Amino acid sequence: MGFRIWPFRGKGRSGSSPQLSVAGQTDVGRVRARNEDSYEVLWGEKSPQGIDALLVVADGMGGHAAGEVASRMAVEGVVGLVTGFDSKISTEDHDYLDALGRVLQDVNTTVYQAGQDSDKRGMGTTCTVAVVLGDQLYVSHVGDSRAYLLRAGVLHQITKDHSWVEEQVAQGTLSSEEARNHPNRNIITRAIGLEPRVKIDGYLVSLAAEDVVLLCSDGLTTMIEDSQIGSILVDNEPEDVCRALINAANKAGGHDNVTAAVIRVIGGPVNAPLPASSRADTDTVDITRPSTGWKILSRPFIKRTR
Repeated sequence: MGFRIWPFRGKGRSGSSPQLSVAGQTDVGRVRARNEDSYEVLWGEKSPQGIDALLVVADGMGGHAAGEVASRMAVEGVVGLVTGFDSKISTEDHDYLDALGRVLQDVNTTVYQAGQDSDKRGMGTTCTVAVVLGDQLYVSHVGDSRAYLLRAGVLHQITKDHSWVEEQVAQGTLSSEEARNHPNRNIITRAIGLEPRVKIDGYLVSLAAEDVVLLCSDGLTTMIEDSQIGSILVDNEPEDVCRALINAANKAGGHDNVTAAVIRVIGGPVNAPLPASSRADTDTVDITRPSTGWKILSRPFIKRTR
């Protein structure tokens, strides 16, 4: 899918009306027989009413064709529910984040119920959703697909992986590099569809001119370093970025399906405010210059089977 530049139909809290360039792409990789990733990018005239862009990335699991079914159900469910949002929903920060959280909770119920069939038992999927509304980015997230922000040459990981290795890194028992290569790196601790209820993470980001937002499956992040991801995002159009990221993952081995969805903010505030609520342990990679300072908001183990 290519990209086009569209003016925002609405205005964010700052009153700005920037433009967006958007693209998405997926690839089976060099090892898997089937692509169990699913994605959607909707923007401009194709986006749901009142929304400037909607991006969804899901990475399915469950063996046979069940993973593909779960990821597709998640993406289609998110798009359908966001499209059906009541126009009266408040765009106050937490109201909208709560609404997106309810969307993923409803999608979780649908996938869980479908997974009770004997041929789909145990299927599940990650799901990361990003909505641009004016100059605000709302992210809802479950699993180990990721959302990133590139601002002023610095790459910031917005979401936190729901994985066993991420928990070990947080506890100090593994380094980030050890986690990348650990044999248990495919064990995730939260997914859509495996339990009747799932805990949803929500994030709010104020967008600025020249920001780049990336949503991707772990088929990208387990193949190449964040520094390489950031270098590809710099000064490239979204369609070229998606192609280059997938090519880089495949060149590194292509051990998994890989999906990338990208937004570039063409105009808007020069200095966007930091979120009112934030956490200080965000992962950052300096691509071209020192960080300007970025912070974000803020069971069973599940092993991927293909």
